[in-house]
Amino acid sequence: MGFLYTPLSLWVAAGTWVVAAGLLALALACKPFRRLQDATLQHVWLALIVAIAVLWASNAWLEDGPVMHLLGATLFVTLFDWALALIAMAVVSGIAAVIFDAAWQGIALTFLVYGAMPVGVSALVQRASHAWLPRNWLVFIGVQGVLSPIVAVVLACVSAAALQMGLAGVALRSPEVVPDSYAWCVLLLAVGEAWFTGMSTALIAVYKPAWVTTNDVRGYRLGGPRT
Repeated sequence: MGFLYTPLSLWVAAGTWVVAAGLLALALACKPFRRLQDATLQHVWLALIVAIAVLWASNAWLEDGPVMHLLGATLFVTLFDWALALIAMAVVSGIAAVIFDAAWQGIALTFLVYGAMPVGVSALVQRASHAWLPRNWLVFIGVQGVLSPIVAVVLACVSAAALQMGLAGVALRSPEVVPDSYAWCVLLLAVGEAWFTGMSTALIAVYKPAWVTTNDVRGYRLGGPRT
């Protein structure tokens, strides 16, 4: 899945590992695990890693080109912010590599495209929402649960297709790497991601608002202050 089976030159593989290590070092420098001092939140974070790893394992190959699967990155960002989300997606990438018995060369690139990029996009949308939009329940669900995952999935899929074509050295929109149905599949995947993330965000916000560590639940009127 991802780029786990894509032949990569040594300099590309090494370069992506350096970039991935730098991003994880930046995330760890923010001391993100302070958010997980509560035992319940630790269990939620670990359980979500397992659940997202299962989603990653359920993928669809489009001929010999890109791979499609739900990402789950936006839900991590919504609950735990970008640093913990980045670390979690790195763990998910590692689990996927173990499950699929992949070589080390493509793990970092898979993490960057399907993990780090969606986390970054979701974090930017989250910041923009906090800065410019009203803080209420409908905005929270609509932006964090629906809009953000759609944007993250589309950008990740476009980047994956562009990288596949670049690595294969073929012309833009070549059916040899990216089939004609790719755009339609991306649309369906974006809808599925929005449904999964939106439903999960809504249910958590209503029934377990304490799990949403990135927002003041009183400002969103999602069930009162956390204890």
